[in-house]
Amino acid sequence: MEDIKIVIDSGADMPPELAEKYGIGVIPFLSLFGEEQYVHGVDITNEEFFDKLESFDGFPTTSQTPYADMYDYFLEESGRHKSVIYFALSSAASGQYQTANMVRNEILEEANPDADIRIVDSQKFSLYIAQTAVHAVELARAGKSVDEIIEDCEKYILSWRCYLLVDTLKYLEKGGRLSKTAAFVGTMLNIKPILTIEHGLVENMDKLRGNKRLIDKLIDRVKEDSDFDSENPRFLIVQSDNEKGEEACAKLRAEFGDDCITMYGGFGPLIGTHVGKGAIAVIAGIKA
Repeated sequence: MEDIKIVIDSGADMPPELAEKYGIGVIPFLSLFGEEQYVHGVDITNEEFFDKLESFDGFPTTSQTPYADMYDYFLEESGRHKSVIYFALSSAASGQYQTANMVRNEILEEANPDADIRIVDSQKFSLYIAQTAVHAVELARAGKSVDEIIEDCEKYILSWRCYLLVDTLKYLEKGGRLSKTAAFVGTMLNIKPILTIEHGLVENMDKLRGNKRLIDKLIDRVKEDSDFDSENPRFLIVQSDNEKGEEACAKLRAEFGDDCITMYGGFGPLIGTHVGKGAIAVIAGIKA
């Protein structure tokens, strides 16, 4: 087995116990509530973030990992391991990928010309990336080379499709992801959009009406997708409402078996800024 370190950022929403189990490095983003700055997973937990989000008179912003912090991290890891693979948050939504490449180039030019640091644009968010990182570790343990791991993972991450349901439209509107008019009309008509991730960005997929049986309706929408891999059902569940998350898991297990939930986690501050409390996403395996 080659000595390969797999790295992600806090935008992957990786459950801490899984990061520890698989030895996956996590680079944190920052949240800014006015003049107050918090490092994800260090200064603020997911629960504390959502409580603060609801009480904050304004809209928090998210900041990339500071350049110097990222430099120090990759310099240390590239000295400790033969290779480092970083699956970065979608470059279409964040400058983190570009910054990581700048850091890599500076390390190669000035500090460690023998470093093997690979920066991969995931074009995705949240558990898409976390699950792909776990898959990468498993490939490394199976003896795959760095190039083989990256090639496999770039295909693997596309074998999932996200169905994200938000409880409120106000954070999408505040973050510029939804116009004020669309948010107002959607709220008045009790319309809840189902969102997905395509081309590295969050996009509208469908919509639901009302507040009843929303989890059932969301799961039905997944099953109606002609690409859904019903012969090998697998799901990643990520939420900012554990009750909804547990409900979705129970319903999916009842229909598809106890082993169908591949990963369960919570939205962190990066995604949570835009989806707010009460959101849930079912990320389902699709046919190759």
